[in-house]
Amino acid sequence: MTQIGDQIVVGFNRPALGKALGLDGSFGVQQGAEWMTQKFETVISAAIRATNQIPDHLLDWKTPDRDRSLRQFTFHIFDRPNIMLDAYEQSGYRAEAAGRYVTEALTYRDTAHIAAFGEGVLARIRKFMASASFEILQEPVDTYMGPMSLQQLMDLGLGHSVHHLKQLYFYMELMDLVPEDPLTKQDFDGVEVPTELF
Repeated sequence: MTQIGDQIVVGFNRPALGKALGLDGSFGVQQGAEWMTQKFETVISAAIRATNQIPDHLLDWKTPDRDRSLRQFTFHIFDRPNIMLDAYEQSGYRAEAAGRYVTEALTYRDTAHIAAFGEGVLARIRKFMASASFEILQEPVDTYMGPMSLQQLMDLGLGHSVHHLKQLYFYMELMDLVPEDPLTKQDFDGVEVPTELF
């Protein structure tokens, strides 16, 4: 919940936040399905490449910013956009779904298994977006952050994956792994992500 003066905005409601903040109409303008599909293609493919470079024996390496293994972290990169599509199909996004990766990732035995999961998520995004009309993308989904359109959810999932991919590159450097064909700032253009890495 955000309070701006005497106005209260529940959830990440871009139009309502833009109006309350007095921003022009470009605030919260979202790209179309074709753009989003291309960005997911670029980002998820890069995450798959990077994941495939991680030796299996390093999957239980803990990330320095929190108590989370690389097994959980890499799975999480792919699972978040997957959860967004689940939320649309199941008419809801609950807070517990956001944390499911913690235990689900433990069933993925090796790097190849996690990368294959990423390939499956990317295939699911391609298939869904190929038939996603403007109207479908604007359909509201009930979330623990308040009502959001499917497009807003997918934007969040994309930004989440980008942010974590940048972190994965950082972790790889700590492990003396050089990312193969890493993405550049230009590849991330148009995707909303936090300015800080952590």
